[in-house]
Amino acid sequence: MRVRSNANAARGGGSIVSLAAVGVFLAACSSAPIDDPNGATPTAGSAPAPSGDGSSPAPSSGGDTSQAASGSSYQKPQAYPPGPYGTGVHATLEDFAFLGWRDPAAANYDVSKFETVHLSEFYNPDGRSDVKLIWINASAVWCSVCRSEMTDLKTNQIHAEFSAKGVQMIVTLFENNDAGPSSPLDLHNWGSSDKGFAIDFPLLLDPGFKLGAFFTSDATPLNMLVDARTMRVIDATMGYSTDYWQQVDKLLSTL
Repeated sequence: MRVRSNANAARGGGSIVSLAAVGVFLAACSSAPIDDPNGATPTAGSAPAPSGDGSSPAPSSGGDTSQAASGSSYQKPQAYPPGPYGTGVHATLEDFAFLGWRDPAAANYDVSKFETVHLSEFYNPDGRSDVKLIWINASAVWCSVCRSEMTDLKTNQIHAEFSAKGVQMIVTLFENNDAGPSSPLDLHNWGSSDKGFAIDFPLLLDPGFKLGAFFTSDATPLNMLVDARTMRVIDATMGYSTDYWQQVDKLLSTL
């Protein structure tokens, strides 16, 4: 379900925190959709929250289309870590699948070129790739802080810097500007070079809010770090701080 809150987002410093705690100094949206898709002034309204039993909310109207792929030949690795799967720090991440693009720029953000992307594609237990960490973001179109984060990624060329350091970046979009399920057009507008943030790494739809079970507060965005060698959740942050990637850099030095 969705809950209501009148809290406004406020930017500030912070650090990566575990899923067991909320980073109170991190900027986060708990506000309503913004009227101007390119604006940054939130108003009071709805925000996402996990259901009472800790599971993801059921898909809202519009459904979750992540099971229908066009032209996907992906085969799940036989060695993907077995369950049980969980939603806390140190829990093994389920092999979720989403519709979207592995390379949005190469697909020219064309919704007719959607493919099914599995998290297990980025599993790296034996060093066959350079991926050490998987960063998974869950954003909503209505969230001004989510927009600030995406702007930072674009302006500071975060993807280029951290992919070279072994970070696989993934962005998911779960709600539109009216707090309804995200649509293919939302994903196009969010990612594209002319209307959005020129995202050139996996960009995926989550209209059924699969990642909702990982939310630990009435706040958006979620930024989660997963060990690519084990698919275990290392840390998660509710909200976004401008020093977030400095903290990721420190974590990388320990791996």
